[in-house]
Order: sequence, then structure tokens, then C-alpha cells
Amino acid sequence: MKAVPIAAIAALLIGLLTVAVFLPALNNGFVNWDDDRNLVNNPNFRGFDWIQLKWMWTNRWMSHYVPLTWLSFGLDYVIWKGNAFGYHLTNVLLHAANAAVFFLLALKIFKRAFPQKEPHREWPLLCGAAFAALFFSLHPLRVESVAWVTERRDVLCGLFYLFALLVYVRAFPREPRRSMQRWPYLMCLGLFVMALLSKEIAITLPGILLLLDIYPLGRLGGPGRWVGREVWGVWLEKVPFLLIGLADGCLVLYFGIRNYLVEPVAVLGWATRIKITLYGMAFYLRKTIAPTGLSPLYPITRYKTLLWGTPFQLSAALVLAVTLLCILLHRRFRGLLSAWAACAVTLLPVSGLIQNGFQIAADRYSYLACLGFALLAGAVVSLAWRSPDHSRTRRVLITSGALLVLFTLSFLTRKQIAVWRDSDTLWTHAIAVEPSFVAHLNLGSSFFGEGDALGAARQFRQAIALWPDNAIWERRSPICVNGKKQPRSFAVPSSWSRLRPHSTAWPMLWRRKASWMKPSELFARRSKGTLTMGSPAGICRPLCR
Repeated sequence: MKAVPIAAIAALLIGLLTVAVFLPALNNGFVNWDDDRNLVNNPNFRGFDWIQLKWMWTNRWMSHYVPLTWLSFGLDYVIWKGNAFGYHLTNVLLHAANAAVFFLLALKIFKRAFPQKEPHREWPLLCGAAFAALFFSLHPLRVESVAWVTERRDVLCGLFYLFALLVYVRAFPREPRRSMQRWPYLMCLGLFVMALLSKEIAITLPGILLLLDIYPLGRLGGPGRWVGREVWGVWLEKVPFLLIGLADGCLVLYFGIRNYLVEPVAVLGWATRIKITLYGMAFYLRKTIAPTGLSPLYPITRYKTLLWGTPFQLSAALVLAVTLLCILLHRRFRGLLSAWAACAVTLLPVSGLIQNGFQIAADRYSYLACLGFALLAGAVVSLAWRSPDHSRTRRVLITSGALLVLFTLSFLTRKQIAVWRDSDTLWTHAIAVEPSFVAHLNLGSSFFGEGDALGAARQFRQAIALWPDNAIWERRSPICVNGKKQPRSFAVPSSWSRLRPHSTAWPMLWRRKASWMKPSELFARRSKGTLTMGSPAGICRPLCR
């Protein structure tokens, strides 16, 4: 009987530990942050009949084309019906699988970056890869992608994305300059397509493959190894990836603009887009190092995007300093620049350059973007372990420090999971971190659905009061009131904030329009965490994706 490789055992243990930390998510319910539109009030995905399958493969629900994600939701419905437990369980298991695959990927990358002649010297690489995988999977920034059922697309896309990277790296064990063999290449391309069909963020995979070609695979870079006949194959093999990604990106951009999800340049200028992008880059670095004050929504405000404002200046200075540091240390620590570039490439589709929604950043956007940071953390542990100058005492201290970091991350992750228990806790926490129009509106929607009209009235008044303060667009798209188009200079009537709780109509401010809805048109009260089949549409459509 062949012995089980120690790497496989370690991958299994990492997956089990990830499940253990995320177990509290199984007690969470659905929230009124896209869960209502995607699952609670959407009968189209429920089952695998021809009607459902046709809808899954032909719709662009909320401007997303993610048929594989809908298939996974359909399977959940067949098994669990409307029980939120099963939907959360699938998310947790997918995330655990991603942690295991990322461990194997990190181990392969470390073996290429830090080659070892003696097999017994691979223990530092195993420890570093394990730390990288756990740093990724147990980090509080992952909570939004796992504990939010709608973000199934994150964890499912991540699985195919990581598998594609693993296949690619394994295809060049000792001969980096040869062309990629047919079957690994087709498998990698197929996984790329499956990742795109799960979430559009996978469009960044070709860029990451090129970065891997530069370091650690060494297929590109160096004197005479950027262009020329010797490296033509490296560039040509990326052409199908680029063509598929370009086609998908054009479709996403087209439908995003058509459905008012992507802000046109006339509404949001390039200067503001660049400021948002720099703020986001610094944000993900800061939150990776100090994951506190996490929220489901970080609204864009004028203060954050002012050229002379403190948030932008600090963000720009941090991004510039990190970039210069990576360039200066590139020859000595090549992984620094590669990890920083990978973060920038992965964030590009969700950066301010292609702005959508009211958020300036989002925890879910870090799911793939911060893989490079996790690899750097694992490389530090690996190098510390393999250093011949370190005594046993120092290695014990290094191990203790790594375990302390993982324990702290696990504690913060469990704390953040509780935030996503239901809509009330979610938006109460968001308001406590940073009040916004969207948070008050969604909390009011939750209160109204539970029959608390007074609480809903208070939240709606506060939402209306915050509406003009948080908008940074000088020109807005046409707003409709009672079906009549209003001019661009239309302002929210001050009388709306004086509505009484027993009023027969409530002002519902949506992203592109304001409309009146009677309480009888709102969704019926339902038990938390369970779908009520056939219930009417929700009180409020989410404003951001």
C-alpha cells in the first residue's frame, strides 16, 4: 500500500481547521443584501427542470452571468429547500477546499522559489505553505465571501481559479523554458472558463499567469527573454486566455453600463476614479495587516476622495512607498514586487477605474487579490525556519509567533461571522462602523419586514438625511417619482423626512430612482433563515453589488 503524501495530509488538516473556524456561519440566515433578490424571492433557480436550467444559462440576473453559481444554488435548493443552513454549509466547504488547494499551490511556488536538494530540508517549505494557506483562509476579510450566501460566486470562482494556477505551476517542474503540454494546457484553459462562469473577477487569470512566468517559473524576464523566438510560445499560449477574458470583460462592461451598475465617465471623472483606486489599494493592505473595523459597506464620501484630504493623501503615500520599496528590493526579494503586482492586477476589475455602486472598497474583493500577501507571509515563515543561523529556541519563538497570529485571526473571524447572523445585526454593525444612506435604508427595510414601523421610520429619516452627504456625483441619472422623470437637479424633498410612522406610503430611495410603495406591497414577515416560497418582492433593492 502506497503511503499517503504528507502534503495531502496537511491539505486535509488545513481544510478541516478552516471548517472548524467557520462553523458559526452555519447558524446564520439570509440577509437583505442581495440574498432576498437572488434566493428568497427568486423562484427561477429552484430545481433542475428545463425551465430552471434554461434560465441559469441564459439570464444576466442583476447584470451577472454566473451559470455555474446558479447551478450550485439549484443543487442547494434540491437538497435543503429553503433552509439557510445548507447554503452556508456549501460556502464553508468550498472555502475549505480553496484553503487546501492554495496550500498545494503555495508549496509548489515555494519549491520553485526556494529549491532544496535534500528532501528532509522541505519541512520549512511545508510550514511556510501551511501558514500561507491558513493566513488566507482564516483571515477576517474572508468572512464576507463565506458568510454571505450571495457571494457563493467568490468561493466557487476561487476554487476553479486556484486549481487553474495549480495545474499551471505543476506543468513546469524542472524545465521552465519548454512549452506547456497539451493536456495541462487544455485543463488550465477549461478551469479558467469555469471560473469565469462562476464570477467575472476570473478575467484577471491571464495576468497572474504572466506574473508566474516571470517569477518563480522563470519563463519570461532577463536579458533577451521578453521578446524573440525563444519566448514566442509563452506569449502565444496566453492568446486564448486573453481573447476569452476580453470577450467576457466587454460583455460585463456593456451590461453594467446598460443597467446603470457601472458609472459612466460623465458621472464619475477619471481623477476621482484614480483616487478611489489608490484608496482601495491602500485599504486592502491596511486591512490585511490590521483587520479591524470591517463592514459590509464602505461608502464613498467626498472626504475620502478630496485631493487634499487626509484619507487620500495617506493612501497615495502608502501605495507609492510600498511600490518603491518593492522596486528597490526586487533583486534581493523578487517575490515582493510579484505579490504587489498580482494584487493590483486582481483588483483592477473592481477598482475605481471601473466603478460600480456606492462602495469605495469591499471585503469580498480581497478574496483573490490578497493571495499574494498570504504567500509573502508564508515565505517569511519558511525563510525563518530554513535559516541555518537560527537556533532551536529561535525557531520555537517563530512557531509560537505564527500560531499566535493564526489564533488572533481566527478569533477576529469568529467575531465577524456573528455580524452576518441576520439583517438587523449586519446593518446595525455597518452603521456603528460608518453610517451611510444604504445601511440605514436596509436596516429600516429589515425593521419594517419584522413589523417595527416606528424603527423603520427612524432609519428611513436618517437615510434621507445622509443621502446628499454621501453622494459624490455632481450629475445624477434621471430620477423618477410616481413614474415621472425628474430633472438632474432634482433633490430629495425635505417633506419625506417628516413622514409619520402610520403614513400610508413610504419613500423608497433606490440607486437610480425614488418611488412610493404602500406597506401592502412590501414583503410579508417571515422567519429568519428560511425561505417563504412565493413571497412578494422585498422592500428594498440593494444598492451595491
